[in-house]
Amino acid sequence: MTEPATNSRLKVLICLVLGLITLLLYLPSLRHDFLSYDDQQYVTENAQVKAGLTWEGFAWSFGYHAGNWHPLAWLSHMLDCQLYSLNPAGHHLTNVLLHVANTVLLFLVLARMTGSIWRSASVAALFGWHPLHVESVAWVAERKDLLCACFWILTTGVYVRYAQARRMHDPKSTSWYGMTVILFGFALMSKPMAVTLPFTLLLLDCWPLERLETDPGGSRLRPFCSVLSEKIPLFVLSGITCVLTMSAQELAIVSTAGLSIPQRISHALGAYAHYAAATAFPHRLAVYYPYEAVLPAGQIILAGAFVLAITCASLGLLRRHSFIGIGWFWFVGTLVPVIGFVQVGDQAWADRYTYLPSIGLFVIVVWGAVEGVRQRQLLTGIAALTGLALLISTTLQLRHWQNTRTLFTHTAQVIPNNYMAITMLGSLLARENKLDEAIVDYRTALRLQPGFPEAHFFLGNALDQQGKLDEAIAEYRQALWFKPIMETTHILLGVALGKKQQPDEAVAHFLAAIKINPESAIAHNNLARIRHTQGLLDEAIDHYSRALKLDPQLAQAHNNLGILLLQRGRLAEGTAALREGLRLNSTNTESQLNLALALNQQAQWAEAAGLFAKIVNPAFRDANAHYQFALALEHLGKTREAMSRYANALLLQPDLPEALNGLAWILATTPNADFRNAAQALGMAQRACDLTGKNQPRFLKTLAAAYAEAGSFAQAIATVEEATTLPTADQDTVAECRLMLAAFKSNRAWRASP
Repeated sequence: MTEPATNSRLKVLICLVLGLITLLLYLPSLRHDFLSYDDQQYVTENAQVKAGLTWEGFAWSFGYHAGNWHPLAWLSHMLDCQLYSLNPAGHHLTNVLLHVANTVLLFLVLARMTGSIWRSASVAALFGWHPLHVESVAWVAERKDLLCACFWILTTGVYVRYAQARRMHDPKSTSWYGMTVILFGFALMSKPMAVTLPFTLLLLDCWPLERLETDPGGSRLRPFCSVLSEKIPLFVLSGITCVLTMSAQELAIVSTAGLSIPQRISHALGAYAHYAAATAFPHRLAVYYPYEAVLPAGQIILAGAFVLAITCASLGLLRRHSFIGIGWFWFVGTLVPVIGFVQVGDQAWADRYTYLPSIGLFVIVVWGAVEGVRQRQLLTGIAALTGLALLISTTLQLRHWQNTRTLFTHTAQVIPNNYMAITMLGSLLARENKLDEAIVDYRTALRLQPGFPEAHFFLGNALDQQGKLDEAIAEYRQALWFKPIMETTHILLGVALGKKQQPDEAVAHFLAAIKINPESAIAHNNLARIRHTQGLLDEAIDHYSRALKLDPQLAQAHNNLGILLLQRGRLAEGTAALREGLRLNSTNTESQLNLALALNQQAQWAEAAGLFAKIVNPAFRDANAHYQFALALEHLGKTREAMSRYANALLLQPDLPEALNGLAWILATTPNADFRNAAQALGMAQRACDLTGKNQPRFLKTLAAAYAEAGSFAQAIATVEEATTLPTADQDTVAECRLMLAAFKSNRAWRASP
């Protein structure tokens, strides 16, 4: 059946208006930052996501991560990183566009189901502009909410097409049903909360699709069984997703021993009342609501009475005003996964959980207002005032989401004694190196909630930075006592124990972190460092390699692996690793120095000298670095500069044999007579030989050259012959010694090649 042209044009106009207003409403979020609250694990500190769309990332996305199974959400974040890198504006733009799309799609689907264009537009406006939904849109980590809703609404729209085609006996109904199943699968892959969608489709079969209608006096059992059987594949997908989600969230689910069944039921009743009240009167909205294990009896009774009254009224009015029952049971049913029967996390409730459930309440409000208010002008005025109020309150609420500080400052203001907000504000002070002030906040949070593991963790980290290792370790242990699954706490505790020379216990905590998250590059890197110090080099190389496979951008791991490979004699691989570490962090002095030393080992003097020049200055306190720089300069023929660097090395470490030998060689053998000094050369060469027990062929070779420069050719001959007899003398040294011997026998001093 073709839709009238006037209706089509009206729908297009409404779509444009809804989309444009919603877009303008949320555009300010493009200036917002990432949050230091979940955005790290979803984007900013997630190596797989930051790498963009890759085959490896695609496979990774189908695993259990962040306590959930939602591969499409991960792929969405990867695509954003591919397009925008870590520019927060791009990530926020994707969220805004998804919310705009959801608002428009909701209008179109409702209008097709009900045939009521203006009522559907009003529901969509409430959905798009309600301040309770700011959390889902303004928080990059909540992309899963928006994606799930998008596929949820699309699934519902396609199901409506299926139901209408089925009623008309249209053969295309099979195709529409297949698309319903596929889109439902996408919704589940975006966020497990979609498991209740088959239930909402059954509600829609009752109203507005009216697929359960029978002849007067007939039974509804047959049509009900028919529509129920259609949902079996959908319920199967929901069941599979529930199993996957329970497996993913196993560690995050509060145990039944911790919360009794009566506590869970009372909290669920309180949550229903809270969400309904927040939808009707959105105020004092916060990103975190502390969980109260025991609610006041009066509050539970009122909440229970409210839920029971609305449920009874909905059932009583189901025939005459079906929209009330369908809207209420939509709200109640879609909240079941997050209402608290299975408590995940430590928050009491969350605004983001209302993103889809609130649609049911919006339907009740809009359809009820139209039927209850007969005067069209009055109804239009109420709608306009409501829309304006929503736009203003959402604009104000959105401002609180500019960054982590504004968000948690607001949360601390609207929820007194909010220990999470106080802890997060303390962490921001710690980032500014205001550790004493941060510690005050952490201790305040712990006074309010002594068992709050995050506060113990942050307090331990602050004490760690102040060098108070024993106190830090005690706080880390407290955090793990209350919450053993804190990966970062295990890692930092392991690092602290390593500093305390307790490697075995440190290893145990790094292994615990890896058990919690096998893909923790930081844990593998730190475990490798401990194994390196323990002399377990092969195991260290293995863990460094794993760390870099998980996070190729981990510059420190490249550097550490490079050093280890050089120690194992794998020069080419070690140098390559050091180059990559330096590419990732070009200002890292340690990386520059290690690469320069490696290049010296491979006689790549020019590149090595360039690196040394960036970091080795008279104030640089590493004598060996000065010596190695001098060695590179000497091989490049820069004699004066080399002598200066040798001298710097000896000022820092007067008994450094290599520097003594290097400078003595120049003083004895340089073709430039202005630089030669036989007495100084002889003194330095003798000192170098004494320090090394006269068992270094090249040091004896230098001593022989110094004797020759001083005119003591007999001693020069004896010394150079002694050098050739040492078992550590290599072929090149022996060959040069023989040439020197011939010169000494002719009473000629030795001159190094220019």
